[in-house]
Amino acid sequence: MVSLFANLVISQSCLIEKNKAILNGKVVFEKPGQDAAGFLMDMYKHTATNYPKFYKMDKLCKLGFLGAELLFSDHDVFEGYAKDEIAIVLYNANASLEADLQYFNTVSEMASPALFIYTLPNILIGELCIRHGIKGENIFFLQETFEVESLVDYVGLLLGQDIAKACLCGWVDLLGEEYKACLMWVEKNKGGEIFSAAIIDKLYNQNHG
Repeated sequence: MVSLFANLVISQSCLIEKNKAILNGKVVFEKPGQDAAGFLMDMYKHTATNYPKFYKMDKLCKLGFLGAELLFSDHDVFEGYAKDEIAIVLYNANASLEADLQYFNTVSEMASPALFIYTLPNILIGELCIRHGIKGENIFFLQETFEVESLVDYVGLLLGQDIAKACLCGWVDLLGEEYKACLMWVEKNKGGEIFSAAIIDKLYNQNHG
């Protein structure tokens, strides 16, 4: 297995949690005192992204969407790749429970189709694919905690066996006021940190006060 991962690197990384967004180890946006919904909206405005569909998304999709926008803001990470050569591999613990609960609360009166479409966590992947035109392999795993070794193994196999050339991967979870997105752009033979469980764990647990 080691030979499959030896030339893989994390060329971009981001972390969003506790009203703070970090790109490649540097805080790029911070808004203390906001609830989750308010912070996500303020961050969207900060990115100056013009994507009206954002307003219709559930909070989990908004979180993942903003993580990807941040990850891809530094430079054109897609250069040199066909869109069907890019994979997406995501994990979380709570699936789409936030949207599930909101949808359940509408059922007794009039069920909301707008909420129903977000009652699967892989809708986040669909939103990212639509936004960025990604057409490669994709999967969403559910884990109680982020088992980074499984991410390394799965993404390593995708890129090591040339099923994909690059991968957007990581953890995106939200329930109530608790949220965290740790996303990485993984490539072969590029500059960046080694794609390993130790590095991913460091990125996931980085603390900037």
